[in-house]
Amino acid sequence: MKHLLLFLLLSSVCSAQQQFKNNTKVTICRLVNYDEIGPCNIEYYAKKLKRTGHYIQAMESFNDTLAYNLLQLKTEALTWIKEPLICGEESVGKALVTNMFIIEVNSQKDTVFTTPDNKAVFFPNEQHQYHAPQNNISSVFTRDITDFFKRDFATEIYLWKMDSIPAKSIRLKEKSFCGMTRKEFEKEISYFSFTRTDSTYMPNGKFFREVKSYYIGDTKFSFDGLEGMISELLIDKYSANPGINDNVYIDGVKLGDPEDVLCNKYDNSVSLKNWDAPLSAINNYYTYEVYLDNMEGLVRYTVRNKIIYSIHVEFKYPNWPKKKPKVVKTKK
Repeated sequence: MKHLLLFLLLSSVCSAQQQFKNNTKVTICRLVNYDEIGPCNIEYYAKKLKRTGHYIQAMESFNDTLAYNLLQLKTEALTWIKEPLICGEESVGKALVTNMFIIEVNSQKDTVFTTPDNKAVFFPNEQHQYHAPQNNISSVFTRDITDFFKRDFATEIYLWKMDSIPAKSIRLKEKSFCGMTRKEFEKEISYFSFTRTDSTYMPNGKFFREVKSYYIGDTKFSFDGLEGMISELLIDKYSANPGINDNVYIDGVKLGDPEDVLCNKYDNSVSLKNWDAPLSAINNYYTYEVYLDNMEGLVRYTVRNKIIYSIHVEFKYPNWPKKKPKVVKTKK
């Protein structure tokens, strides 16, 4: 059955080369960080996380020749020297199978697993690795894939430092609202359209607390911070129609701006692309983060199809002094 699937995929690739080139996709995944007591195979990290990030980095290729060559390699690997490699779901310790090539051709799909430095092809069902002749696997890579495997992502992630902006640069109707309570916000900026109350529960199902959210259109505000100050802002549901979202600016950036606006402003935050992206569509949905100065929170931009699709801001107040209570004078 396994060899029949490979034959069907190879046939599909040949057909795709002639008629359906745009329906061929290869997602290349690398396990760049792993837990010492975690699984030894990238497959189990991918199944659990389903996203790029600290553990998995990925890229896409729509090169049908690459897809064909990888499938050919998987067939040829069965003739190479093999040895047992016990790396199942229960196996823990050093990562032994670190690379995964997800090949999609029309409606057919297959996966090729390789060991570190692409030295061997691993077959999970057999728990065997087949050692490739020198550079036999990497020789089919295109230049961008070769560069992808040369990058030291573990070090890049370890040394990664986000850009930061002043919390006061987050503005609505030209006014900064960091540190405002709900009443101050309504007095200084705008009244809310409606309020929503949600109940939250602990993992054991026990009631935890009620959380109130305040809305202006689709923009959500929460005031659970220090002494009732604003703690969260969520701007989403991008629309081409003008509305309240177009009046919320974060360091001059607003919902609906092209991704290039972020790339031109924040060199550090955008240095790792496709962060927190689903492995099924790493180029269509991912995030960038920018910190607020003095550890006062962070801004998370979600990008879809190269457009800022939502903005999530978390406010923290680690060094803010407590507000003095107002003294009300009474007549004697």
